[in-house]
Amino acid sequence: MFLLLLLTLTMAELKAQKFLLLQKGANQKTSIKYEEGNMIRYQQQGQEYFTVDIIKEIHPEYLVLGENILKPENITVVDIIDKDERNHTLQNLSVLMYSGAGLLLVAETVNSLYRDKKLSYSDGGLVVSGSLLTAGFILSKIKYRYFKQKGRNKIKIIYLEN
Repeated sequence: MFLLLLLTLTMAELKAQKFLLLQKGANQKTSIKYEEGNMIRYQQQGQEYFTVDIIKEIHPEYLVLGENILKPENITVVDIIDKDERNHTLQNLSVLMYSGAGLLLVAETVNSLYRDKKLSYSDGGLVVSGSLLTAGFILSKIKYRYFKQKGRNKIKIIYLEN
């Protein structure tokens, strides 16, 4: 009885895997998945502007979007600025740099007030905190914005039924 219940629950959990995969070469770490219900901003072949749409259905050969039906081969560029996890990592690193600079300045302030009873900063502390602020600013401006389908970059539909 228990085995039958477990089998029934397992079979109920299995469902078809359908998603749009943006992948560079064979690298699994940098692949980006779009599933049904996700919003996608893309540029179609022959067009100079981007279109924002929602993926309604994914079929083995084409995508059904809110206002369009499209084959993956017809997509030339996808805007991935909000979808790519590497952008979140870069944002976290820039926040870390800003925090390090702020913490160093606070430590310099507390140290000078405690030791000298006046506000002063060492040249080394200012240089290091300025470098951290600059590095944080540069990292905050670096982003992976577009996925262009050319060369090793491929846009594929993965459609696995149970």
